[in-house]
Amino acid sequence: MFAVKAVIGGLAVLGFSVIGEAARPKRFAGLFAAAPSVALASLAITVLSKGAKATVPYAEGMLIGSAGMLAYCLVSLVLVERLHALAGSVLAWIAWFLVAGGVYLAVGR
Repeated sequence: MFAVKAVIGGLAVLGFSVIGEAARPKRFAGLFAAAPSVALASLAITVLSKGAKATVPYAEGMLIGSAGMLAYCLVSLVLVERLHALAGSVLAWIAWFLVAGGVYLAVGR
């Protein structure tokens, strides 16, 4: 199973790398970096090994994390400009924890 996961992950990374190389402007290339391909490969392996129903909690967790990451990105735009990179980035994690934690608790875990 490990070899299958490695092959699927590698192919996904390759595919997203090609999309990233073709993206214009280049700042969008990061959107297609390793995280989406690893997430998709992980979900694909889970579907194959445990079935689609068992994959739902993993997909929900990824969605909750992405909501937190969106909050982090938006807050860091303001904080990094005002407080510089290190302080702004570290403080923006508070937004990630608040949003991701709030959504996690609201979903009723």
